[in-house]
Order: sequence, then structure tokens, then C-alpha cells
Amino acid sequence: MAEIEIRGGRVVAVDTETLRNAAAQTELAVADADTVRAGLRSADRLLGSATIGGGAAYLATAAGAVVERGQELARALRDTATAYEIVELQARAAIAWHGDARDRGEVVDLARKVAELEASSPAAAEAARQAVADAPDPFATVARELWWTTLASGLAPVAVGALRWGAAEIRDRGTGTLPEGSRLLGKPARPTVELARSQPGSAPATVADVARRVPGGGPGVIRVERYTMPDGGRRFALYLSGTRFGEDPGTFDWSSNVALYDGMRSSSYEASRIALEKAGAKPGDSVMVSGHSQGAMVASRIALEKEYEVPMIVGFGNPVQADVGPDTLQVDFRHRDDVVPLLAGGGHDAQIGAPGSMVVERTVDPLPWLNSHQMDEYTATSEMLDVSTDPRMDAVRDRLAELGTAESVEVFVYDTAEGVSASSADAG
Repeated sequence: MAEIEIRGGRVVAVDTETLRNAAAQTELAVADADTVRAGLRSADRLLGSATIGGGAAYLATAAGAVVERGQELARALRDTATAYEIVELQARAAIAWHGDARDRGEVVDLARKVAELEASSPAAAEAARQAVADAPDPFATVARELWWTTLASGLAPVAVGALRWGAAEIRDRGTGTLPEGSRLLGKPARPTVELARSQPGSAPATVADVARRVPGGGPGVIRVERYTMPDGGRRFALYLSGTRFGEDPGTFDWSSNVALYDGMRSSSYEASRIALEKAGAKPGDSVMVSGHSQGAMVASRIALEKEYEVPMIVGFGNPVQADVGPDTLQVDFRHRDDVVPLLAGGGHDAQIGAPGSMVVERTVDPLPWLNSHQMDEYTATSEMLDVSTDPRMDAVRDRLAELGTAESVEVFVYDTAEGVSASSADAG
């Protein structure tokens, strides 16, 4: 099983704050080593030639080597942090350039900051240039598998060419990367949302617990958990199914998928809002959101619309990546050989969301249109993340631990069905 890779954005695979922390800790250790070296030199002078082997001179030299290497390490850590800060600023400038007049006005300021960082460390400037050049290509794994799986038919170049063309179109249109402040358009449909079952429950303790609660192929497409906290307040968690197929797919069907990706209110989005309302959630309440595929796209839109306070979003195989703002922790699971996350066009170049937000990737390596998109594979990836020592997991564990303090948890599972469109209802 391939190991996971954790990154902050398409070209940002590290947390710069952690790097600077490590540099500071290294400098403290260097200072201690320097103190030891000074003490050994003094001891050597006092001992003189009385000690066989030249006194403490050898130990002082060894301590000096530790100091020099420690200084090099601290410098390298700081240069690396600066390099990724340059990349992030360049990404923000590129986004601002395609925005409105006010956004474009920020480009000059961002360019000035980049120039200052580059001047402060030529080594960091070169590392930043190399990081962009070596940025992971989210289409590479699927393109490779498409080549081999279509080689016998002679269509390999055509298939890979079409994939590359589609990738460029997605990046140019920006449909896969949703900016902060993005809102859905159109009148909402009016779906039917019915309670399938309710029962007592418990809070998720791990990311894998979150993954296992996402509705799969059985009854129920929306799960809402209501937490009664020690202070009497309420919090909620929302888990959303991926696209359903068959004779009665409900609101999480293909038409909702297409509408939502195009920025229109879908029946699946509206059904999710109704389910939250039926479970007792009110505007402004805290709602952790999670989903698979289309469900992850709905969850992203709920976070963007700001109707609820969203402390964390966990997406599995999400066809979009939303800039949900600095208060929402975002954990985005992608499989490199899953074609659905390719619709996000690689996602945002720099880190988005609250500190600790991350993209978690691995290669499942079946045919790219089969198991790699299945929820059980994403659950396996989440289990790998749970045992990770990456410091960004601290923020995830903190948010889950807070839900774990609830005095009671109630679970509501809903089925949905297409209803009457707003325009039809208005017509009587």
C-alpha cells in the first residue's frame, strides 16, 4: 500500500511555521553546543599538556563541528521556509491579477514582498523557482495509466492528449478552484427530505471515524449528528453521500453533480440544508461538514456560503477545492489515480483554510476509474493519516476532541427525492 503524502497546496508540501520553529530550536541547540565548546577550550588551556592526547582540544573541535553544522541546518530551514513563502505570495499575486480592480491593486504589494524575500536570501529565491518547476502534476498518474490501458487499442496518444486538454481547460476556467466569497447561483430546487432513522450516537474520535460515517450505497444519503455540549449549546456534523446511480438516485444524482460543478444551486445542496434544519441547526450554528465526491462538493459549498460556522471540512475525492477562509480547517483527501479530483485542476497552489489545513494524497494504483474513487479506499487513506506524526494533525485532533466532550449525541439519517422546482411551484 502506497504511503501518504501531506502537503499544504499544489506546490507547498511543508508548513513554514513548523520549519521556522525547527530553525529556532536548532539555534538553541547550537547555542548550547557553543557554550560547551567554550567550556572545553577553557578546560584545555587549564589542563595544558598534562592530559594525554592534548587535553580537551579534540572534544572542543568536535563541539565546534556541531556548532557549524547546526548553523548550516538552521540557515537551510529558514531558507526553505522563505522559499515556500515566496511561492505562496506568487500564487496569491496570480490569483489577484485575475480578480477585480481592488484585487489587481494588491499585485504590486505582493510583488514587493516577493522581491524583499528574494533579496534577503538568493538561495531561497532559487529554491522557490525550483519548487514551482517541480510542482506535482495531478494528471501524471492517471495519464500514465491511461497510456498503458489504451495502448493495445492504439488510442493511447488520443486519450492522454484529451486528458491534457481537459486539464488545461479546467485550470483556465477556474471551475475546480473556488475562491473565498464564491456563492451559488439560481433558484433552489425544493426536494423532499424524509427521516429514515434516528438513534443515539457518539462523536468521531478519528478521521477514519469521519470517513466511516459518510453514507455509502445503502439507505440514507445524508447523516446529521447533533451534539449537546456541557454548556447546553448545540453543535452539528454533516456527512454527505457521493453521486447515486440507478432507478431512484434521489437528489444526489448526476444532474445535481453537473449543476453544482457549474456553480448552480443543486437539489443535493438544498436537501443538505433542509436536513440540517430538520435536525435543529439554525443559521450561525457550528457544523463540521464532510462528504465523498459530490457530497464533498456540497460540503465545500456549505462552507463557502457562510450560513453556518464551519470549523472543519473533510473531503474525500472532491471534484473542487474551495478557499473556505482562515477559520475553517480543511482536510482534502485525493488519490492520484482517481479521475474525480482531477476536476479540481490541481487545487489551489498555496495553502488555504485555517493553519494546519492539508491535502492528503496517495496512489491506490488500480485502473484509474475503478477502486481509487471508492470510499473504502479513502477510508484506508484516512486510517493512514490518523497514525501520522505530522504536526498538522494536532489541529484535526483538537477539533474532534472538542466534539468528544458532548454530553449526548443524536444521529439523524435522511433520504431525499427530487421535488418541484421553484419556478413550477410558483406557477401553482
